[in-house]
Amino acid sequence: MTVEEMDAASPDRPKSEPPVIVITDRSIDPHVVVYHEPKSIQSEQYRAFRTNMLAMEKGRGSRALAITSSMKGEGKSLSAVNIAICLAEAPRLRVCLLDTDFRAPSVGRLLGLGDGPGLSDLLLDDLELGDVLCETKVRDLCVIRAGREPRNPAELLASDRVGDLLSALKTEFTHIICDTPPINPYTDAAVLGARMDGVLLVVRMGKTSREQAERAKHVLQRAGNNVIGSFLTDVAAAADEIDYYKRLEE
Repeated sequence: MTVEEMDAASPDRPKSEPPVIVITDRSIDPHVVVYHEPKSIQSEQYRAFRTNMLAMEKGRGSRALAITSSMKGEGKSLSAVNIAICLAEAPRLRVCLLDTDFRAPSVGRLLGLGDGPGLSDLLLDDLELGDVLCETKVRDLCVIRAGREPRNPAELLASDRVGDLLSALKTEFTHIICDTPPINPYTDAAVLGARMDGVLLVVRMGKTSREQAERAKHVLQRAGNNVIGSFLTDVAAAADEIDYYKRLEE
């Protein structure tokens, strides 16, 4: 329904109200701003991150990036989905988004994919990649859902089959984005991150303490992870005044 149709259906609605954001596809979570609000300031900040990321990897082949946070509730999964869409929209880029948060998977829900076999099923059962690789409504973006929760998630992510899978995906995609569990309560992100080209730490304004963020960074680095930076979410100030992408080394 367009804004004009809404006005006609609700004649008492004040015409001076801000425009209603029209969700073009209700199966995709409305917080996936790069999909629903491509011209918003938030979407532009994701594109700014994409520009920085592509500049950092210039001259290299397929790039594999793990996205994590210090604790749950900091927006890592939404950030992973928005970043993956943003990359897939760029010319000549093809992206695979993996949900490796077996305990609390959300990538499939955010993109309206429903239930089905996923990464754990591929690694534990006799499945082919095509059995779990899902196309999305975003061109050049494919997803592998988490699948059923395994008994030992960290051990599964440390298996040789994960290395083989990443090698296979790098022949098909220019970028691999992994949504991982938060780093402070679980070791999964550190285990998987050591196999990736880089790890991005999501930090939530007003929730993540400096101590939590620094602890997460140190845990990742001790495990041999290449922490490329942090991504700030839930910014209360004007978004155009804040650089969401910040180098942790600064």
